[in-house]
Amino acid sequence: MNDSSSLPLAKKRIANLISKRFYSEHEIRTKLAKFSVEVTDEAIAWAKEQGFIDDIRFCRAFIHDTLLLNPQGKRLVFSKLRKKGIQGTLIEKVLQEEYPKELEEELAFRVAQKYTKLLQRDNEKTYIKLCGYLLRRGFPDELVYHVAKDVVNLDT
Repeated sequence: MNDSSSLPLAKKRIANLISKRFYSEHEIRTKLAKFSVEVTDEAIAWAKEQGFIDDIRFCRAFIHDTLLLNPQGKRLVFSKLRKKGIQGTLIEKVLQEEYPKELEEELAFRVAQKYTKLLQRDNEKTYIKLCGYLLRRGFPDELVYHVAKDVVNLDT
């Protein structure tokens, strides 16, 4: 298959992909691996021109969906976006705009309260389990210990 007949196929592949959800440029490049670099570059340039690929918009949508459906700390959101090929500086910029510190604190409390309902009320064990859970969800250490102490009512 020559490059001139591959370009329409690559564009169609992009259109099919983005009709289902947003993708980062890196993810689209991965999905177009069977095409030559030149065809991929040209198809991605076309998709950017059309507004189909926009890493800032992708980042915002990812953060919004994550916070709405499965609240997590900034650290975990950052890590997941890096795995999707988004540059660290871009992630930091969007996180500052879309995920203020106050929201992270509020989400940590909500997640902690929901999780502790599932645990038995042995305060020390609950505190330890809750801390581990919140840390795995990407919340900052200081916030985790503060929230866990408040939610479990631990007087230490």
